[in-house]
Amino acid sequence: MKVTILGVRGSIPTDGPEFCEYGGATSCILVEADGRAIYLDAGSGLLRAPNTGEAEVSILLTHSHMDHILGLPFSPVLLSDKTLDLYLKKREGLSAKDQLERLMAPPLWPVGVEQYPSEVLFHDLELPMQLGRVQVTGMESNHPGGSTIYRLDLEGRSLVYATDYEHTEEKQSELSEFARDTDLLLYDAQYTEEEYARMKGFGHSTVAEGMKVLKQSGAKRIVFVHHDPRHSDAKLREMENALTDHRASFAKAGDVFEL
Repeated sequence: MKVTILGVRGSIPTDGPEFCEYGGATSCILVEADGRAIYLDAGSGLLRAPNTGEAEVSILLTHSHMDHILGLPFSPVLLSDKTLDLYLKKREGLSAKDQLERLMAPPLWPVGVEQYPSEVLFHDLELPMQLGRVQVTGMESNHPGGSTIYRLDLEGRSLVYATDYEHTEEKQSELSEFARDTDLLLYDAQYTEEEYARMKGFGHSTVAEGMKVLKQSGAKRIVFVHHDPRHSDAKLREMENALTDHRASFAKAGDVFEL
């Protein structure tokens, strides 16, 4: 599996010279495996989607909060002539199609999904499932409105995408088991400890809690994602430099991991 970080920012995109090193686009991860291009979330990082040739394309959405879907209307994926399978869990009585059409329909957007060149097939997420030989499993996150944490496995290699996740004792135990021995854990560490004390209940976590999951799960590597939009490159560099475990780092747009 080849994993490319396309978007790292949480909540809202950022712009300016102080956000160039880590990147200002919102959540989007590209996983290339088994002749497939699997996108985890469709934030503004989706605009950086590369040409993946003849690969079959899927998008697995964690949830439909704006920062995780706002790349869709402008995406080169939708502007291609490919068939796109889009997966999202049904929530609050709304199907995947219903949720996405709240964004991509008048008056919020002038055209609907059906008017794009790509053929979009909507799927109400049911896990576990297979995308070719890639096994996809999931667990429910702890986030306002709900969110899905994904695990992708292929031939003994795996990654876990745990964004928009707030730690609790029960959830930490569940996530540690879910991420057991994974090669790559992408973990939401939007807040510093001081910020979390003020933001408890907002649905995000911290570096310290991520390191606990790394230790308890036996994961080989943890990469922190969903950077706070107020955290400049200097702030993120300071937080990253404070890490003392070589298995831990902060995601930068453009990072590539070969599993």
